Amino acid sequence: MIHFNFGAASATQTRRHTADINNTYTCIRIKQLTFYRLLLFTMDSSLLILNGDCLDNVFQFFSLDELMVIFGEVHPFIDDAIHRQLHRFRDFEFSMRFPPQYNEEQLKTLGGHLRSLNVNVGYSTRSVDVLKLLHQLFIGAKESGRLQALKIQHTNFTNPYMTIIMPVASTLRELDLGRCDIEDYNQLMLLLQSATNLEILALYNKDIACLDESVLNRLRSLKINWLVGTAMFDVSEISRKHPLLSIKVYHFDNVDVYGPPLIGKTGYFH
Repeated sequence: MIHFNFGAASATQTRRHTADINNTYTCIRIKQLTFYRLLLFTMDSSLLILNGDCLDNVFQFFSLDELMVIFGEVHPFIDDAIHRQLHRFRDFEFSMRFPPQYNEEQLKTLGGHLRSLNVNVGYSTRSVDVLKLLHQLFIGAKESGRLQALKIQHTNFTNPYMTIIMPVASTLRELDLGRCDIEDYNQLMLLLQSATNLEILALYNKDIACLDESVLNRLRSLKINWLVGTAMFDVSEISRKHPLLSIKVYHFDNVDVYGPPLIGKTGYFH
């Protein structure tokens, strides 16, 4: 028999808490606890007495940060229950102003559940910091093969970025680098040629010239961000050569559309 006392419980509630931990009332009561009370409860290993269904009921109310505080710290049984929650965060987005504070194993585990990833880097961020995070996420993503969409914004897209993305390139259906400054066009083409399932691509207008016909022929959608003050190429010519390709050109507050509208899923990012 296990006894609980959270201060505000009445004598009747206290007697109820002495009941078997697996009964329905206890599951409902635990779901109502604050995270920090539950965390103390967890660190005492008392959650190990709960069955899997009850743990699922508890953890469904936790944020990703709250789950990661516990993941890898208590018991493999608890980790398995957390694994079952990570699908809720399969479309993951973060800024390097407030990067995720997870260890390597936690990042790898999360990466294995990712369907889409959107990272706002910032030009003042050291590339080594974001690359370290991405490397661990992509290890997990490569193992699972679930990552379909990747967006990286506001950074100098150097060769180290290409290197760490390459292992997951073959599963990508959408790649958005439309707010990045590409450093090496040859390396970009190698990356795109490895992305054999790619359907949607976003780039600055100055980077479109590096695309060869083999890449354009595979795409369903091409999104072009027109840099202010730069010359624009003849988009209508690309549209003429690739009549099935949907092209959108974004400049100022306007969007110019060429080709047919997209049918079905239009992508993860807008």
